[in-house]
Amino acid sequence: MKLVSILIIFVFLLSINLVHAKHIERVNTENQTTVQRYDQEFLEQMEKKVDNSQTFSITKATREDFIKAKNRYKDKLIRDTLNIRKVNGIIEIPMARPGYFSSVIFKDTLLDTDDSGIREYHYLGYFPDIECYLVSGTFWEYYECYLIDKNSGYRTTTWNRPFLSPNAKYFANLSMPYGLEGVPNGIQIWKVGDDCNDFDYLSKYLELDQQIWVPDEFYWETDNSLILKVVPIDQFWDENGSPNQNDFYYLRIRL
Repeated sequence: MKLVSILIIFVFLLSINLVHAKHIERVNTENQTTVQRYDQEFLEQMEKKVDNSQTFSITKATREDFIKAKNRYKDKLIRDTLNIRKVNGIIEIPMARPGYFSSVIFKDTLLDTDDSGIREYHYLGYFPDIECYLVSGTFWEYYECYLIDKNSGYRTTTWNRPFLSPNAKYFANLSMPYGLEGVPNGIQIWKVGDDCNDFDYLSKYLELDQQIWVPDEFYWETDNSLILKVVPIDQFWDENGSPNQNDFYYLRIRL
């Protein structure tokens, strides 16, 4: 009788464990399915956001193409440097719609700062087409520019001074003057979105950092095309960093 009771209890406990195990397996399967569904939804959303048509081409251009683009191009930067001035080493950029802060501050270092800690800022102007202020920053062996959204204060950092395309669909900038080790060499092209309230309103479309040619200057010829004046790196060094006009050639970058 005692043995029968023990067997009954054992069978009862075993059945409970089996039910519990099946429950755990079902829950794990449901969780895995849920994660997979969320992953799939995330991927689908990303596929909608990513523009797979972001292509470009680089072809040869002529000096005549470059001169024509240069003569037609109109810089869209308003140099209203009297409206925003540096006071005691501080540049204060006002926000049109203050949220958490009413302005963006750029502060120079003191004059007796070590070379590696030097930073100096300059207000360059305003781009009304994209509602952004432009500020440059000079550091020890380094330079960069900042586009400051006048509504949000969001900062977009570029290698150098940017130039807007004719209808402000894109903007582009070159790298710093060539020669310093570890510094990018090439061109950045950025796309301007449709809604200035989007966090990716200004997004990087293309970045060419290479060691084939040194960029000298460029001009937009259309919203989707610019002419770039370059010199081969070997030729650049052969001329001790001061190439002749005959050393340059021209490229058309089409988006």
